[in-house]
Amino acid sequence: MLGTAVLVALSSQTVAGTDFNANLELDTDATDTAAADTAYDQNGRVELNVLSRREKGEYFVQAKGTVLLTVDGSTAVDDAYVQFGSKVWDIQAGRFEAVNLFPKAKDTLIVHAGGVSVYEANMVRGRIGDGGGQFALHYNASDNVKFEVATIFGDENASGDDTTAVSGVRPAITWSTDGFSLFAGYEKVKYDLSAGGTQDKSGFGIGTNFDLGAANINIAAARSKDENTDEKVTSYIANMVYGNFGAGVIRSDVDQGSSADPKVTTAYLAYTVPLLDIEGASVTFAGSFSSADNVIDDEATALRMRLNYTF
Repeated sequence: MLGTAVLVALSSQTVAGTDFNANLELDTDATDTAAADTAYDQNGRVELNVLSRREKGEYFVQAKGTVLLTVDGSTAVDDAYVQFGSKVWDIQAGRFEAVNLFPKAKDTLIVHAGGVSVYEANMVRGRIGDGGGQFALHYNASDNVKFEVATIFGDENASGDDTTAVSGVRPAITWSTDGFSLFAGYEKVKYDLSAGGTQDKSGFGIGTNFDLGAANINIAAARSKDENTDEKVTSYIANMVYGNFGAGVIRSDVDQGSSADPKVTTAYLAYTVPLLDIEGASVTFAGSFSSADNVIDDEATALRMRLNYTF
């Protein structure tokens, strides 16, 4: 039944104001770390998307659903939200991602050595686990200035006791002009745990995106603090995309109040080429190279070949 429904959906780009699309992503990996032998793996998914939008006067209502069918036989939901409002303001509810404050660009493969924490200003960004939902308010002050307030309704995962109405809040602002933008945001997560105690963390992110000739550049920094342990994580990223090529570097320092605090530096790159010169088909070759300090498993090297096909 599902296969028949998908074929019918994909047979037309637009049916009664509803758009359907799908794509396949298949990864073949080899990962080598300092503490283990090289591991080989293949994974991937088929992504099914449906999007509908209706307008009346200056107002609109739209909804999106994304289902992932993975090669291991499991299923998952990526996006499932409704959004309504106008060009000036709108409200979004369901499962989605808020504005990206730590853009990784062509991040086909990133493997950090030693399990060192990297903070991406995304505790309240969205697509959370079991136990909660999301609301976000968007306000476009002008063509150049946009505000967003994202929230978590309920607890962000199953470890919470479900007694907090709003467990996370994340205001953010973006200023943009032709070929250049600045963005910044703050987030706070706090709720009671079912096992006792509280989850209490905060953080912020700030960055810029700009064009440099034919290349697109991202530079960002983020810092978090755990109010219970006083652990602080400071992370930086710089990356670029030039045509089909992308590369970046991530640095993260964890402050645990000791003389041997963990640190990690990870470089990554990817290059995409057409597959047999057929429309909608491509192959991407990617690599990740990571080194960490003050951890046991202090080196990680990974390679990936990703096959993409758009139905």
